[in-house]
Amino acid sequence: MYRTNFRRGTLGDHVGSPVTAALVSNGLATVVLTATLALSSVRAGLWRVKAARLPWWLYLGGVLGALSVAGTALAAPVLGVALFTVVQVCGTSVGSLVTDRVGLGPMGQVRVTAVRLVSALLAVAAVGVAQVGRPIGHIAVGMLGFVVVLGVCRPVQVALNGRITAVASNVGSASLVNAIVGTTALLGVLVGFHLTGHLRFAGWPGGWWLYAGGLLALVVTGANMITVQSIGVLRTALCALAGQITGGLAIDSLVPNGARPTLWVFCGASLTMVAALAAGFGRRRHT
Repeated sequence: MYRTNFRRGTLGDHVGSPVTAALVSNGLATVVLTATLALSSVRAGLWRVKAARLPWWLYLGGVLGALSVAGTALAAPVLGVALFTVVQVCGTSVGSLVTDRVGLGPMGQVRVTAVRLVSALLAVAAVGVAQVGRPIGHIAVGMLGFVVVLGVCRPVQVALNGRITAVASNVGSASLVNAIVGTTALLGVLVGFHLTGHLRFAGWPGGWWLYAGGLLALVVTGANMITVQSIGVLRTALCALAGQITGGLAIDSLVPNGARPTLWVFCGASLTMVAALAAGFGRRRHT
């Protein structure tokens, strides 16, 4: 069976709760982004967002981002980073097609063409390939299902954040809004855990690099906000996941005592990158 505890030395292990770890990550990102208020362009972007009077649900990108961070802290140590990323592709691929089709992103509606459908199906097939040879008890079906849901939330998050970025005309402004909403949501959940007696705390880790996740998330979120404006949700998500799977394989292969990726996981990762490349072929058509 895969380990159900966090890897020794991770932020989630020290803090004692994926939600707490996510709050630390998001909180640090929020503090860093708050410093950008010194820039007039960021302040102007925030005023544009306020003046637009956007519907409340457009701000849920921050909540979904917080869910993604907490869910990753919970699931990645159980499944292994590489397998976690491949499984997430399944939900992300399907969710991206639907998100583009309904026009939730800043590009509006994007048709489900044969090329886009094949790319999504290829990414889903990668999940099955990655599971070949694993006994049923090692698959952790419940955890896999949870990661698929996280994958579906990812393109919705990208689409919502992209629309706020389009209104703000400034990535820094949109990132700050996203971080504040996410941190507030996590803080509310943490208070709920505390009141019900489910909050654990094992002390703060000493390694400074363990806190870098929130800062790296700023780069990822900002890049997604920019690219979704021109290439759509599906291609943004698959290209990001292609990068994630490459990094995930490196982490699982190099980190001591980590979950070792099998040959099938490598094959699944390769299919994921092929899917990301294939999504770029063919002419993009809008309704």
